[in-house]
Amino acid sequence: MQALRKRVPFAFKSEDGQDDQVVLDEQEQAQLVEEIKDHNATSNQHNRIALQVMLALSTLLHFIYWLSDRRSPLFAIFPPSSHDPASNAPVPFSGILTYIAILTHVNLSLLVHPRHVVIAGWAIRPIGFTETFAWSAICPVVTIYAGKAWQTTAWWCISALMTSIVYVVHMWVRKADRDVVELENLQYRAPGA
Repeated sequence: MQALRKRVPFAFKSEDGQDDQVVLDEQEQAQLVEEIKDHNATSNQHNRIALQVMLALSTLLHFIYWLSDRRSPLFAIFPPSSHDPASNAPVPFSGILTYIAILTHVNLSLLVHPRHVVIAGWAIRPIGFTETFAWSAICPVVTIYAGKAWQTTAWWCISALMTSIVYVVHMWVRKADRDVVELENLQYRAPGA
């Protein structure tokens, strides 16, 4: 017959070496939750500003590309190979592809913006991430289908990269907001604490 073992629950040791469990009263809990909410709101605002700056710079690069000779800007850093001049030529319909990339950036900017934008009485609402991923994939697919150099394909992948970054940060912000709401729901009543 097996010997029975006493069940010992997990005991957390605090950093200062004390094993005291701190019980907060309702006011202290509310104050702690408010501090966490303020910190979360500040963090979310910093994330939104960083995304808006990143999207603005990327949009500016696309505008400059639109006004240039429409060769991949990555050719300045990574020179093209001279064995196939056709693959180094600009993409057909590059003006339309640039327009799609800029619209994708504008949509991402609207997704990052926390409020609805109203212009001339019309509410401007962004399309969702699924559609944005689909639109941002058009440009790289066209360059691959046209057999362009890797530098050109990499340039046209910027919209998809921006969409991925915005999506990940957006999910982080939503998770942090959900965690704060869950924390508010975990408040307990401790009379006499």
